[in-house]
Amino acid sequence: METSSKFEATQIELSPDRKQFFGLAAAGGLALSGLATPSQAAAASAFPAAPVLPSHISGLSGTLDLNSSLAWHLARRVCPAPTASIAAQIQKTGYTKWIDQQLHPGHIDDSTANKMIAKHLSWATKTTKTVDKASHGESWRAGKALSISRTIRQIYTKRYLFESMVDTMGDHLYISADGKASSFVAWFDWSVLRRNATGKYSTMLQAAITHPAMLIYLDNQMNSEDNPNENLGRELLELHTVGVGNYTEADVRQSALLLTGHGLDWKTYKYKFYKWDHHVGPLKIMGFTHSNATREAGPDALRKYLSYLAHHPATARRLCRRLAVRYVSDTPSDALVNQLAQVYLTHDTSLAAVMRALLLSAEFKNSIGEKWRRPQESMATMIKVRKPKAIKPKGKQSGQLWSITGTVQWLLDTQGHQPRMWPVVDGYPDQAKDWMATQDMLAHFDTAHARVFWKDSEIPVKSWASALGISAGMTAERAAGKITTNLTGYRWPAADLAVVTARLRGGSTSNVLSYNQIKSRLPAAVHLVFSSPYFLLR
Repeated sequence: METSSKFEATQIELSPDRKQFFGLAAAGGLALSGLATPSQAAAASAFPAAPVLPSHISGLSGTLDLNSSLAWHLARRVCPAPTASIAAQIQKTGYTKWIDQQLHPGHIDDSTANKMIAKHLSWATKTTKTVDKASHGESWRAGKALSISRTIRQIYTKRYLFESMVDTMGDHLYISADGKASSFVAWFDWSVLRRNATGKYSTMLQAAITHPAMLIYLDNQMNSEDNPNENLGRELLELHTVGVGNYTEADVRQSALLLTGHGLDWKTYKYKFYKWDHHVGPLKIMGFTHSNATREAGPDALRKYLSYLAHHPATARRLCRRLAVRYVSDTPSDALVNQLAQVYLTHDTSLAAVMRALLLSAEFKNSIGEKWRRPQESMATMIKVRKPKAIKPKGKQSGQLWSITGTVQWLLDTQGHQPRMWPVVDGYPDQAKDWMATQDMLAHFDTAHARVFWKDSEIPVKSWASALGISAGMTAERAAGKITTNLTGYRWPAADLAVVTARLRGGSTSNVLSYNQIKSRLPAAVHLVFSSPYFLLR
């Protein structure tokens, strides 16, 4: 397939103000600059528990001449592991129709991914009590199983937007898979996030706040009338709904009192309301009031309070800004955020309605080069482009969990992005500055080298030549065009393409690639592309 066939006739042009950070030197290889930002390793201490989502961060594409198609742009943003075949599918189906199909994930056959999870990581889809019995009291393994299952789903799913939204909302209503709620987080994932990822946020919030995972993670099982604990009451306002600046400390106190008595039954591991621990008396939180006249009034007060917060305009703006930062740019306009917030409120907190408006907006369509891949996306993509069909784990969820996907989890750990392993309650950061410090870039280069040159028998893949359609007798220029387009979705300019061409040729003066050249030089060329800003620009 020729390089040009991957692109539509109409190309997306970048404005000059986005060309600040990166440059390519045709003779010297790929040069990176402007990386003096805090590293991911220090992020846990550098970021507050409840940050205000950014209003402005500089552009990323630097001096690169980005040339891509709308189909590829959509694939890069909404797919955990975008590939040329997905972009071609979007092109064939039609931009809007493909989005509408993805917003109805129940109509998309995802049996390949589901069967893998059911066979190898079934505890990621069970209740805590079920896992506790099956694991002989080691229910914490469910959290690890969930973490590994996320990578498998990212690679094998066909419900691309749905899985992306599961991760996005997992960062918003964040619970670590490796902590005090590790026995409950997998249950939270499938019963809260996966059931509501394209549904109503009001429904998701109700399910989240009354789930044992959230109650334990934010200590509400210890929140009682005689010993109030403000952790969940504060984060509910600060992280999950209206955000900083829209409430007072008095509101936090009242929020905590409203949440008293909401805990879990340690015999069944299910949510339970303990009326004798519930505070009685009038409650006022921002514009919400409830008489709360009896101990039995606790569940009604919570239900109405969460509905009030979910439908609050400040929640609409905060949540829509998060989605815009995830899918559009690190600096979404206030106009777009306000537009999406109005859609959110008009459609009764529908996340699907917001995402449809976002992906059809002019700002999204013109945001090429404004997002940076996080390690999970890079990892899943580097594996998926080699067209894996199955997994052959050496370990089991009852034993060596981390060996199920070979070196994948270890490599993600070196990059600070194991699924649901962020140590702070705000979820993984989603701005480029948090993933492009020198240490982060070196970790990415090392990971790319491992994915290109190492072999993980746990995830059998095709050879690079077979996966990319490179064969002996092909010219180096044509091969370079296929490699760069298929791996990045950008049509590289001649000067940058020449770097990859030279890598393929090596010391040969012939323009036609031999079998030995492909065998010895192709992996190095692929590693070069994976290390380029073209690949890292999402």
